[in-house]
Amino acid sequence: MCKETFRRLPEEKRNRILNAAWDEFTTVPFAGASINQIIRRAGIPRGSFYQYFTDKSDLFSCLMDDVREQIAQIVREILSEARGDIFRTALMAYERFQEQREHGLYPLTDRLIRVMGINPKFDLESFVQVRPDEFIKENYLNDIDISAFRRRDTAFILTVCHLIAFGLAEAIMDSLCGPPERKAENREKLSETLEIIRRGSIRLEILSREIALEGEDVS
Repeated sequence: MCKETFRRLPEEKRNRILNAAWDEFTTVPFAGASINQIIRRAGIPRGSFYQYFTDKSDLFSCLMDDVREQIAQIVREILSEARGDIFRTALMAYERFQEQREHGLYPLTDRLIRVMGINPKFDLESFVQVRPDEFIKENYLNDIDISAFRRRDTAFILTVCHLIAFGLAEAIMDSLCGPPERKAENREKLSETLEIIRRGSIRLEILSREIALEGEDVS
């Protein structure tokens, strides 16, 4: 987490330092990223760097704070479009991610994608200062449509969200590491994963009705 001295800097100087950091972290893997290169790009003395951040990891966590906020906003918007359907939201988020890769819709997430691309085994979660449960509660919990869920307690909803998040993250990483032509295959795999989670989450009477309707369609 960046120090208060950094937060008090003029906006132009803060942005200059953050942009210099992004330039470095999106160019070389985290292990090889250089504080010297960052301060050279930002035009600040090395001593000033340590007035603002404890170390390179602290600076990276500061960048992840901004990314987390943008991702939260994007997912909130998609969840609203999907009218609270968390399963449809995940599929739409994957499609939005593909649009991002092709058209660069969101600058911060575009930078995150590049970081992930050059650090395929990097533990990004260790730099996120908010626990997943708290992040979900703060940003999404009240907007998820749980009317069809077989349980409506917070623990159950969070478990469903975690399972969905794992499936979505896997699909995104497969897209990052694999060839572009696998986009449709990854989407289909995610769709199947979401359907498995949904079938385990909704009430039995709703599931039975859906199965009966599927049987009528087949016949």
